[in-house]
Amino acid sequence: MSVHAASAAGEIELAPFKIEAGIAAMRFKYDEYNGAGAVLDTEQGVIPGLSAKFGQRLSAWEWEWVGSYHHGRVDYNGQTNLGAAYATRTDEAIADFALRVGRWFGTGHPWMPYAGLGYRRWDRNILPGTVGGLFESYRWKYVWAGAKFIALQKDKFRLVLDGGILVPIDPEMHVDFKGTYNIAPVLYPESRTGLRMMLTSSHALSVNTEVTLEPYYEYWELGRSPIVNEGGISVYEPASKTGNLGLNVRLVRIF
Repeated sequence: MSVHAASAAGEIELAPFKIEAGIAAMRFKYDEYNGAGAVLDTEQGVIPGLSAKFGQRLSAWEWEWVGSYHHGRVDYNGQTNLGAAYATRTDEAIADFALRVGRWFGTGHPWMPYAGLGYRRWDRNILPGTVGGLFESYRWKYVWAGAKFIALQKDKFRLVLDGGILVPIDPEMHVDFKGTYNIAPVLYPESRTGLRMMLTSSHALSVNTEVTLEPYYEYWELGRSPIVNEGGISVYEPASKTGNLGLNVRLVRIF
């Protein structure tokens, strides 16, 4: 197990290197809104995935890379361009990874402010129903800033609170109308601040092996994009909000 102890200088000495890998599940919920704030369409469902993390801790400093990939099918309920109710299914593929760096402070209940950069890609394939399908690919870099707090450290158990803000950088959306229109526009939704909160509990199985349970909540918001005119067609992306509840379960190896 990793041991948290105060050094003579008051810094925290932690395990030097960890590799974590495991499974994940996400309850995905996405909503698009018109200019008056009414919901245009909703997608929701549980999506399975994979979760990974590795990092190094040296004295009071810590860096870590975190990544996840989810792929699955959810329910779509919305409307056509003419306002008729429309229900189908949507294939979702979401890849997210980030690198963050922080420094630990304190000895009783140590805490660590951190900052990092990430990248997110979400491919949304709305399947054909009574009308044709639509493929959209959302992509953006983001800033991630927040803090960790060790709430409990006892024997083989550790509980860490982790919360931070997410700021998308130049988000864009690539559109494929699948032959309905012979255009492939790129739209630029407005960046708005989101958040990510995690509660990470670790239980030591041996000297250098742990198991981690990590429930989390993340929130993303994008504003309406400017209108793009291409091939005689005017296209824009409505404002949207995404709120995901998830659980990561990882096996940890300490070196």
